[in-house]
Amino acid sequence: MMLKHYLTLIRPVNFFITAASIYVSCLLAGGTQSQFLAMFLASLGGAFIGGGGMVINDIFDIEIDRINKPHRPLPSGAIDKFDAMMFYGGITGAGLIMSAYSTRSAFIIAFVAVPIIFLYSQRFKSQPLIGNLIVGGLTGLAFIYGGAAVGNVEKAIMPAVFAFLINVGREIIKDMEDIEGDRRQGAITFPVKHGMKKSAQLATAFLIAVVLSTIIPFVLGLYGMKYFIAVNVGVNAIVLYTVYSLWKDQSTKNLSALSTLLKWDMLVGLVAIYLR
Repeated sequence: MMLKHYLTLIRPVNFFITAASIYVSCLLAGGTQSQFLAMFLASLGGAFIGGGGMVINDIFDIEIDRINKPHRPLPSGAIDKFDAMMFYGGITGAGLIMSAYSTRSAFIIAFVAVPIIFLYSQRFKSQPLIGNLIVGGLTGLAFIYGGAAVGNVEKAIMPAVFAFLINVGREIIKDMEDIEGDRRQGAITFPVKHGMKKSAQLATAFLIAVVLSTIIPFVLGLYGMKYFIAVNVGVNAIVLYTVYSLWKDQSTKNLSALSTLLKWDMLVGLVAIYLR
């Protein structure tokens, strides 16, 4: 039973998406069968570091989550703060060790990401837009990290741009979902400071930028027709639906559903890029 609560802390879906994203980015960057172990360890290491980020985020958000998400392991009392800190240190350390078995540049990226994740959770998450940009940047950095793990960062740049844009849009929607708890705890997120309408406008701008940016690699001849069809039928259709639904219904329930939808849409995007 306790294992279930620890798994909940690292958010298994996010863990899987992070590992899959890094592994696919390794393949996109030219990773070969002979590099399988390095790619596997880099993917797992990145997912462990990302999981650690989820844990430390929950630790700093205990009071806010008592309002927004009282069922979570920490605010519900299923796991105490000290045990959560030990868990954070353990999986983050394990992630760094795994990343060290790929390349020096990949390890440096992982090493730099750890304090950024910590500072985001401690200080920057509650600052308007800055926290959203950091999360988007870290998600994009996961692709750069994957490219670095096989010694070819250049081919990971375009997927990193996609990941950055869609995640910033998603993070703004998540802040809209959490506005009540954030306001009560004094967290000055973008929705708290500027309201729901401006937040929806900003999220829409980033999501439309995702759609527009998917055209660039096709026009430049970097990706082929299979990619173009897959990204429009899959990724962009979901993104445009998200924009439509965001303006139609800004209830907490719908915002949560849209956030989850965009999370899975990133996997669809990985498939589209892989088909390039």
